Amino acid sequence: MSKPNKAGRSYLLYVGTTSPSDASSASDAAYALGGLIRNLSLARTRNAIDVSTKDDGDNSSFIGGRRNQSFTADFVFDHTEDAGYTKLSDAYESASATVYWLITSTTTGDTEWHGSGLVTDLSLAFPDEDTSTYNLAVQASGAVTEAAGTTT
Repeated sequence: MSKPNKAGRSYLLYVGTTSPSDASSASDAAYALGGLIRNLSLARTRNAIDVSTKDDGDNSSFIGGRRNQSFTADFVFDHTEDAGYTKLSDAYESASATVYWLITSTTTGDTEWHGSGLVTDLSLAFPDEDTSTYNLAVQASGAVTEAAGTTT
């Protein structure tokens, strides 16, 4: 049995000013490729609410709380083509700091995620004798939609 090729390099980040419905939205003028992406990580956690009582003895009991989803990304900063960075910077500078985002693969049918969130970190680095980079962190606000994607 052969293993499927699910290289991380197939996944891209698009950012924009309106809510995407699927990967085809990434071609809208309101969206831009996030940039020359090196790393992209989506974290999905859930709060655990402690409902332990004396009857539980030495064991704790929990129920599920709210979901928390966030993502981080690292980019090479391209000084000549920065449409994605500009959209992220505009979102960061706005009063709401809201960015709409779409993480999708270049392969039709692969899982994609989209939603909106708060830009919590947008850091630039200009090291000597190395590539200029920027890092992004976004805390999702509201639901994150996960679906089989269409190709970009």
